[in-house]
Amino acid sequence: MIRRGQSWISALLFIIVFIVCWKFTNFSLTDIELSRWGKSGWIGRLWNTAVCTFAISIFINSFLYLKNKRRLGYRYLFYFLFALLSICLFMVGMYNMDWYIIHNISAGLYFFFYPLTIFLFSYLNRKNLSYKDWSHKVGISVSMAIIPMILMSLFNGMAIAEIAHTLLVIIYNIKLSTGE
Repeated sequence: MIRRGQSWISALLFIIVFIVCWKFTNFSLTDIELSRWGKSGWIGRLWNTAVCTFAISIFINSFLYLKNKRRLGYRYLFYFLFALLSICLFMVGMYNMDWYIIHNISAGLYFFFYPLTIFLFSYLNRKNLSYKDWSHKVGISVSMAIIPMILMSLFNGMAIAEIAHTLLVIIYNIKLSTGE
C-alpha cells in the first residue's frame, strides 16, 4: 500500500511540475532537453527538486519490491543496479547543466542502463515471474530503449524522447508498486 501510494503521488507530482515548468518557460519541447528547465531561478529549483524526488521514489519502490519478492534471483545485483540508477537520476537533479560532465554522464547512464536493468531483471528472473509480469517488464524495457531513439531521430531536441522515457518509467514503477 505504501509503495502504491508513494508511486502515484510521485508520478502526479512529477507530471504537475512538468506542466508548470513547460507553461512558465515557453520552451519548445521539440528543440530542448528537459534539463534546460533546471538551469536557474525558481523553475530550476522546482524542476531539480522534482527530479531528485522522483529518483528517491524509484529507489524506494525498487528496494521494497525486491525485498518483498524473496524468490527472485540475483536480488543483490538488482539492489545495486536500481540504487545506482536512482543515484544517477538524483545527480541529474542535483547538478544542473552548468555541471556539464557530471550532469551528462549521470543522465546518459540513467537513460541507457534503466531499460537494460529492467530487461536483465526480467530475463534472469523469467522462471520466478508470472508470464504476464515478465512480458510487461520485457515490453516496457524494450519500449524504453527503442521509442526514445526513434523520437530523438525525429526531433532536434531530446525533450520528447525524455518525456516518452519518463512516462514509461512511471508506468513501470506503478506496475511495480501494484505487483504485490
